[in-house]
Amino acid sequence: MIRLFIQSYYCIYLVVFIALCGTELCAQENESADSIIVDEQFVEDYKITEFFESPLFLTKLTQRDEITRRINWSWEFLGPDVVPKENNPGGRAIPAYSVNRGNGTGRINYLLVHPNDKNKVWACSPTGGLWYTINGGEKWLEGGTDQLPVSGVSSVAVNLKKTKQWIVSTGDGDDRFMFTNGLWRTYNGGKTYECINGTEPATALPFGSPYDLNTYISEVACNPANFNQLVVASTKGLWYCENARRKVIKKWKRISDGQFYDIEFIPQKKKGSQIIVASGDKLVISYDNGKSWNEMQLPEYENPERFLFLRMSVEYCPEDPDLLYVAVTSSEAATSSPEGEATLQTFSLKDRQWKIIRSLKPDMNNMLTTRARAFDVCPTDKDLIMCANVQPVYRSTDGGISFSKTEKNQMHDDCHVIEFSSDGKEVWCAHDGGVSISYDGGIHWSNRDNGIGAANIFGLSTSQTKLPQVIYGGYDVGGNMLRQGEWKHVSWGDGFETICHPLDSNVMFSSMQNGMIQRCMDGDKFDETSNPSVKTQWHTWMRMHPTQHNIIYCAGARLVRSNDLGKKWETIFDCKKTDPALHNAYRFYLSEDHPEVMYVYVLDEDTKVNPQVWRTFNLLAENPNDIVWEKLKDLPVQGWIMNICVDPDNAEKCWILYSHQEPKGKLWWFDGVDYNDMTLNLGLSKCESMILQRGKSRRLYIGSNYGVFSKKNTDSEWTLMMGLPGTFIKSLDINYTSGKLIVGTFGRGVWQGDLLGL
Repeated sequence: MIRLFIQSYYCIYLVVFIALCGTELCAQENESADSIIVDEQFVEDYKITEFFESPLFLTKLTQRDEITRRINWSWEFLGPDVVPKENNPGGRAIPAYSVNRGNGTGRINYLLVHPNDKNKVWACSPTGGLWYTINGGEKWLEGGTDQLPVSGVSSVAVNLKKTKQWIVSTGDGDDRFMFTNGLWRTYNGGKTYECINGTEPATALPFGSPYDLNTYISEVACNPANFNQLVVASTKGLWYCENARRKVIKKWKRISDGQFYDIEFIPQKKKGSQIIVASGDKLVISYDNGKSWNEMQLPEYENPERFLFLRMSVEYCPEDPDLLYVAVTSSEAATSSPEGEATLQTFSLKDRQWKIIRSLKPDMNNMLTTRARAFDVCPTDKDLIMCANVQPVYRSTDGGISFSKTEKNQMHDDCHVIEFSSDGKEVWCAHDGGVSISYDGGIHWSNRDNGIGAANIFGLSTSQTKLPQVIYGGYDVGGNMLRQGEWKHVSWGDGFETICHPLDSNVMFSSMQNGMIQRCMDGDKFDETSNPSVKTQWHTWMRMHPTQHNIIYCAGARLVRSNDLGKKWETIFDCKKTDPALHNAYRFYLSEDHPEVMYVYVLDEDTKVNPQVWRTFNLLAENPNDIVWEKLKDLPVQGWIMNICVDPDNAEKCWILYSHQEPKGKLWWFDGVDYNDMTLNLGLSKCESMILQRGKSRRLYIGSNYGVFSKKNTDSEWTLMMGLPGTFIKSLDINYTSGKLIVGTFGRGVWQGDLLGL
C-alpha cells in the first residue's frame, strides 16, 4: 500500500506542481509506475484492476495526506440536466406566484458569448463546473471539469481563434460556496486539463490551499486578440501574465492588491492594442496594453464608513468607447448583509471623472455585491441598459435615467449575469436555475438549460425500487423528484431534507426552509402541507422512523414527532426544558437495528457551535413524557457535527463525523466509554455526509469533496471510490433493492454507483 505523508500542504503543493503542471497530461498517464503499491488481497476481494497514476490524479493528492487505498469506481449520473417538469403548478407546493421562479437545473454565475459566433456560449457553475454550447443553447455539453480537484468554475477565458483552448478559474467568486485551487488550461475542449498556477514559488499564483477559505477568483480574462495575455481578478489582488499559451507559465506578475472582481478589454485602433480595465474594490486601468497600470479615484457612494466592502462591475459600449458604465455596490463585508445602496455611474477614460446616473434602489431591486454582474449595456445601443437581482429584469432605453420592469415569472429567481451578444440581438441571463435567453431586447425570456446538470443538493432519499426513484431538496430549486425516468419539480424555495417511504413508493415528503413540509400520498401530487408547529433551523431536518413508517420526526427548538405521517405533532424533546442553556435540537439520528434509539445533536445557546449529543433508549414510548433522555459524555472536539451512525451491534456505541478539514479529529468512534479518533487516511477532505450499510460488515460510506470513502469494520484504512466530480457530497442513501449507493452532490446533481461490498 502506498502512504503519502504531507507535513505541509503548501510545500507538497509546490513540489508536485513544479514537477507536473507544465506537462501535457494525456502524454503521461503511466509516468509513475512505482508510485502505487497494490494491496493484492484488496484487489482480489473487490476485483479492482485499475488505479490512477496520472499527473492529474497525483495533483488531486496534493490535498490528501494519507489516502492510500483508492479505486476507480463506476458512477452513473441520474440528473437532472433538463428543467424538471412543473408538477401541479398553482397548488400549495408550487403556488401560482412561484411558477417558473423556482424551477431549474442549477446555479450559473458567469457567461461568455463568442463575439464572432454567437452560437458558441460558455456557462460556469461555481459549484458544478463548465458547460458550453455550439448551437445557441439548444444543447449544452459538459466542459470536462468533472475531472478537476475542484469542479466549480467561476469564469472562463477562451481563445477566440481556436475555440477549444480555454482557461478556467475554479471556485466561487461570488457567494463563496466553493474554494479555489487556481487556474486550469485545456487545449482540447476539456478532454484534459493542466494547472497553470505557475512553477516558481516567488511568482506563482497564491491559490490552492483548502485551509485558505478567503481566497477566491472572480474572473480570468484574456485579450480577445491575443490569448497569451491573461488577467486574473481575485481576492488576493490583480494578476497578469503575457505567456498564457506557453507549455510552462513560469512567472505571474501581481499588479495590485485588493479584492478584484471584473475585467474588461477595450480594443483600440492599433491592431491587438487594448485598454485593460480591472475593478472590484479598486479601479485599475492600463492604457498601454498591460505595460503600465494606474489606480483610479474611487466613486462616491452612500455611507462608506459603514459599508466598507465596495464592488464595481464594469461594462463598456463601442458606441461611446470613452465611457465605462459601472454598477457600484457595497456591503458591510464581502458576503454579509445589509447591503448599501447600489448606483449606476459612468467613468470617463479621457478625463478620469465619475458621474452618477442614478440610484439602483428606488422602484427597483437594489443590486447586491454578490450579483454585481447582473448588469450590461447593449453593444449596439448605449441607451439600452439592463440590470437585475431577484425578479424581474429591469430595462432602460434612455441610458439608465429610468428603468421599467419586465414581466415576472419568465425565469428563475436570483439573476447573476446579464450578457448581450456582440450584435445586440440576443441577451442572456444566468441565474440560480440555469440560463435564459431573450430575442427582443430583454422583454421576453425562454429557458436554455438543456444539458446543464449543476443542481446543488442538500437532502436526498431513495425508494426501494428496481428503477431509481429519488427525491431531493436543492439550493434555490426546491424539491425535485425522479420517478419512472422523468424529473419533476414538486415544491419551490430552498429545498432541504426529503423522505421516501421504504415500502410504499407513493408516499414521499419534501421540505423547504424553516420547517415547511409538503406531503405526497399518490406518487404524484405534493399538495398536502404538514406543519410541525416548531421553530426549525433553515435546513428543516426531518426523518421517518426506520421500522415504524407511520412515524416521522422534525428537529428544532423542540424535537417533535408525528404518529400519523405529519397530520398531528407532539414534542418529545424540549431544549429549554431539558437545559436552559440549550438552543436547538439541530439534527437527530436513528437506527434500524435499534428502533428504540435516537441520538440528538444539540446546539448550545451561547456559542451555537459547541455541540452536545443526547440520546434515548425508549424512543417509541407512547407517552412522550415517558421518553428518557441522557447526555452523552462531553464530545472530544468542538465544531459542526455532520452525522452520527449508531453501531448495529450495540446501541451505546456510535460514530460521530465532523466537517472540519484537519487531518485528525474528523471522525470519532465512541465505544460506550471514551472517544477514539478513526480519521485514519481521510486526509484533508471535507466530509459532510455518512451512512451505514446494513450487514455484519458495519460498512460505512462517507461523502466528501474528494469523493466517497468506504470502510468495513475489519479494514485498517478508508478506501476512496474515485470517479465523482470534485464537489461537496451533502447526502447519501442506499437502495438495497438495486444494490446502489445514491449520492447527492452540491453542484453536480444526483449520481448512483454499486455498493462496494459486504
